[in-house]
Amino acid sequence: MLRSRIGWGVPLNKRRGVTDRAEGEFMFAAPPVLNLIVLRSDDIDRAADFYVEMGLLFIKHRHGQGPEHYVAEMNGLTFEIYPTGPHGSTEATRLGFSVDDVDSIVDLLVKAGAELLQPPHESSWGRRATMKDFDGHTVELLTPPNRDRVVASTKTSTGVITESHIEGMSPGDFDRS
Repeated sequence: MLRSRIGWGVPLNKRRGVTDRAEGEFMFAAPPVLNLIVLRSDDIDRAADFYVEMGLLFIKHRHGQGPEHYVAEMNGLTFEIYPTGPHGSTEATRLGFSVDDVDSIVDLLVKAGAELLQPPHESSWGRRATMKDFDGHTVELLTPPNRDRVVASTKTSTGVITESHIEGMSPGDFDRS
């Protein structure tokens, strides 16, 4: 692996037998960025309920004559829940989310009927728990030690302050990317 000007890159002429460049000539590709996750569910409404409890906001959508499905956008990632249909289950998929407060999210999800696999505990990555969503997907919840916790406030225009923004947040502060 060679270092490119934007980070670590793979020389394009070394992948999959590409030999159209002379030895020693390299063209670098930026590392890929995940922008889409699609889960499948026999009951998309119930599946969306699990993720809504975590704080995701969904809209119901349909592409042309395709199936109705749910879509949530977060920090450049599109998260979709489609009916299982002929595509089969995605149950073996494991997801991970960084959340403000693992303990409170776990409490909400357990009250909603989700299965708790591993209760909240301290780990080397932060406070962590593992659950099953309503379709059996494993979902890891993590509050990293450096995550800024959001709390409500009536003193700011946005109604939000955080532990490190005690004077209040502006709408641009919500971008955590």
